[in-house]
Amino acid sequence: MTDAAGGNIADAIFRDLRALILRGQFGAGERLPGERELALKYGTNRNTLREAVRKLEQARLVTVRHGQGVTVADFRRTGTMELLPPMLAAAPNPTELTHLLTDILPARLMVIEFASRLATERAHQHDIERLHDITELLISAFERGDPVVVARGFHRWMEAVIDACHSTSVRWIANPFLEAYRDVLDHFPVLWVLDPSFPNHLREFQQSLASGDADGVVQTLRRYYSTIDAAFMQVLSTALGSDPAAPPRRAE
Repeated sequence: MTDAAGGNIADAIFRDLRALILRGQFGAGERLPGERELALKYGTNRNTLREAVRKLEQARLVTVRHGQGVTVADFRRTGTMELLPPMLAAAPNPTELTHLLTDILPARLMVIEFASRLATERAHQHDIERLHDITELLISAFERGDPVVVARGFHRWMEAVIDACHSTSVRWIANPFLEAYRDVLDHFPVLWVLDPSFPNHLREFQQSLASGDADGVVQTLRRYYSTIDAAFMQVLSTALGSDPAAPPRRAE
């Protein structure tokens, strides 16, 4: 099996098996085919196959027990945020994906709000200056109509806010959201929404943070994200062809 992205064969097998599990072609509690069968299917040796299975285990998609083979886990219970981008790519159930992101958005905002409050208390002058510089670069890119630069720059902006907390705990909590956000936008740039209020939001946030106004920071965030999240969900439902008002259901 050839990896079109130029990576090693184990990574390619891992991604293929991951997609099959996320699509429900291997259900929770089901055993994967044996090593010999999979090695034959992918045209590789057992050592390479075992490396791919180790990656599946690290992603909490399977459990490996000596003498019992490889069993598919219930990733909806065992998974982490790192599964979000491959879940979107696999798209097993558009309605389920829409509800997954609907639930993630307010959780993401809670993390941003908490981090921003802490940053207003702990930010050093160099943190404020760094955030100001990134804000001006973001606004410039926005005015040029460059969504790719804005998306990547906003990730840097978020990193700067988290760094301004000077908290290892907040960093650990925020990392899964930041990594999932980056991966989603890298693979699905169509989901990035540019709202006309973006520059004003950034400037208001910057001013409130610099003045130590925690309530002002939170109010600015809530005003902006109440608009942007609604727009995001509309773009998402259009892209996936799903109804965000429909009740969530599992893929068959």
